[in-house]
Amino acid sequence: MPTILEHPKLPQYLLLSGFILLLGFGIAYILNPPSQSVPFDFTGTPVMTMTNLEAFQTILVKNLIATFLMISLGILNIGIMSYIGHCIDIDLSKNIKTFPEKMLNSLSRILPITALFINGYVIGRTIFLLNYDPIIVFSTIFPHGYIEFPMLLFVGSCSFIIIDELQETGLDLITLVSKHNNPKVRYILKNYLFYPYIVMITPCVIIAAIIEATFSYWNLKLVIGV
Repeated sequence: MPTILEHPKLPQYLLLSGFILLLGFGIAYILNPPSQSVPFDFTGTPVMTMTNLEAFQTILVKNLIATFLMISLGILNIGIMSYIGHCIDIDLSKNIKTFPEKMLNSLSRILPITALFINGYVIGRTIFLLNYDPIIVFSTIFPHGYIEFPMLLFVGSCSFIIIDELQETGLDLITLVSKHNNPKVRYILKNYLFYPYIVMITPCVIIAAIIEATFSYWNLKLVIGV
């Protein structure tokens, strides 16, 4: 079994990632209520012109880059905050008690939190553009969403776990880059970044892209009468 699936904090980070996604979706709904929604005009959009293969390639590349950036944002985030901590004499790898320590510790997770929130908002905004039509939403978003949504939760969880693990090393961003041969850092990157991304996330991205470029794509064209 992959190491990350045995991590004790994985369940709580899955729940946290789900909450952040739902929060982003909720904000999108509040800012774009059904009363303001109007039918989206697909004329001239890529939906009308792209082939299934072109749609697949575009979706695949976009999602591969997006998921890797999201899962690796934690490294950049904790590295920067640890460096700032060293500059102001705060060690994030030790017990965090004071307000400045808690604030810096919270900021060390702001990038993956923001990425999850934006994804949730985009989902809500997309449903708004689809005029909150349940037929269009369930026929065009849910076919690939059954894979993409759990994948997003997992990617967010990986990012939080990487932050926790790297935080325990006490290394800042400069040291992480210059001391990449550190056995602990190699273990974290192998088991919580590269292995999950290559073995678990990438296959899900490929499958979701195939479904989105075929079934979801066909369903959208069907419901809009193309």
